[in-house]
Amino acid sequence: MSRAWAILVFCFFLPAVQAPAQVPAPLPLGHDTSRELAVEAGKLAESLKKKFGDGYVTRVDNQRHLVYVSALDAKMLNQAVALLGGLVDAHQRCLFPRALSANVTVVLPTLSDYRAMKPPEKVLGFYRSSTRTLVSISLSTVMFHELTHALHHNDQVLSNQRHPVWISEGLATLFQSVRVSDGCLEPRLDSSLKLLQDGVREKAVGPLATLCKMDRHAFMADADRHYAQARHVMLYLSKQRKLREFYDVYKAGYGDDPHGVTALEKVLGKPVNMIDAEWRQWVLAQKPPWQPAKAARAHLGVRMQKTGEGVRVTGCLPGSSAARAGLIKPGDVIISVAGRLTPDAAGLKAAVQSCRPGETVEIEVIREGKTLTVKHLLGAAR
Repeated sequence: MSRAWAILVFCFFLPAVQAPAQVPAPLPLGHDTSRELAVEAGKLAESLKKKFGDGYVTRVDNQRHLVYVSALDAKMLNQAVALLGGLVDAHQRCLFPRALSANVTVVLPTLSDYRAMKPPEKVLGFYRSSTRTLVSISLSTVMFHELTHALHHNDQVLSNQRHPVWISEGLATLFQSVRVSDGCLEPRLDSSLKLLQDGVREKAVGPLATLCKMDRHAFMADADRHYAQARHVMLYLSKQRKLREFYDVYKAGYGDDPHGVTALEKVLGKPVNMIDAEWRQWVLAQKPPWQPAKAARAHLGVRMQKTGEGVRVTGCLPGSSAARAGLIKPGDVIISVAGRLTPDAAGLKAAVQSCRPGETVEIEVIREGKTLTVKHLLGAAR
């Protein structure tokens, strides 16, 4: 697995049984379910406050059954709660209509506490289905990805199903680059399209039927391409307004079609080999996200060094936009620019240059162990 994908996502593992005993059992769907979950949420918040201690606050969202424990300042926490709440509501309208059957804990920790949790190597967030816990030190792409895993896991538990890796990771990667439009989720093209197009042209992308039947070990053996392939199959369905129909048909026929091939054929009305051929033509016809011309490259202007989380700023170049604005400070670790993760210097350069000079972008940094977002006006490279 490449560093670019490793730092982006935690590979979501469902336990080996369909409804794991260690996961809190769904409460019966009845009149008092929300009341019982609210009581449990209050107790959970109290225990989390004791566990994490000073510097942390808790917040309970009983409407969505989310319990937060956070080291963020009040403004950033309010933004995170509003953002996740809006995404949960949109997911329920668009794909996962059933409410969470158990409270999900959302942990927004300091960097040192995150490291103490011993997360999977080189990732900025993860979702643990065994405890229904989402942990993230990013407040954008990674958090959106793991929230989709949490909602999808809930739907699988309620349906007594275990979906294949291409569906699980396809949905999570689809919704990591998304906006809410008219109350629904609108996925967007991202930088993985170029990798996929190159693979299709080079005949390095395997058949769709093979992807559908792939186990996690095989999927992760060529993670970059398989993540991109799964994401763009889901995006293909979404663009044709067939994603919800596919998901519902798949779940209804899960017993006879655990891999989803038959569901694809039913929804798109043709054999999987024809779907694959038409999907490849569609992939090649898509226009990758804007890339700057050499004469007008965006520029940040920082000196940097590599760290485990991203790029550490050691100083600002004289006369650069970073030096003039003073918003990015020595010691900051930049983890994303304009929603794109920056695992290393090359990633930071690519993220900045995917934007236009003169564009104001959101830059996520870790400062003194805490994540914060600054809005920064990019300069132009000389």
